[in-house]
Amino acid sequence: MAFGMAFDMAFAVARVKPRTIRWRIVALVAVLALASCAGESPGCPYAGTGDSAPSAGCFSVSGDGLLLVQDLNGRLSPPGGSSEPGESAQCTAFRETWEETGLRLQPRELLEVFDTGFHLYRCERDAASGEIDPPPRFEVRAAFYLPAERFVHYEWRYPDQQLLMREMLLNAALDQ
Repeated sequence: MAFGMAFDMAFAVARVKPRTIRWRIVALVAVLALASCAGESPGCPYAGTGDSAPSAGCFSVSGDGLLLVQDLNGRLSPPGGSSEPGESAQCTAFRETWEETGLRLQPRELLEVFDTGFHLYRCERDAASGEIDPPPRFEVRAAFYLPAERFVHYEWRYPDQQLLMREMLLNAALDQ
């Protein structure tokens, strides 16, 4: 069901008598639930023996900088998230990046494993990928490419990642 239709239906329910706070809360919960299911992820294109990790994400560089997502609190991080049961870390990186940015990025080599077990992969844009256009979800405020010199102007979800990501971005630029 399209997000807009779900939104309209839920708020139509909220206008039904009796107009109680409880009905409005039910409508809001329905909108959130339907929106979180909107836009099913494309199938994982990764072929090969996958890594196992509790969470994973993508490190993707363009001429405009490093691909980052801004959470609802305004903090930055590379796109990524928790693995689903039986899902490889590479497929998690692909799925989570698509869910948060709308981009289809192919995980390549493992760049870093953080203390939390988060696996960060160098990812390249898939030929079928479009532009940044996240499906409707309530996970991120924005997704964008950010040049290294602007990293200090933002708060980071994991502050220790700021310097590491900056260094990795600068090294990737030298390699190109």
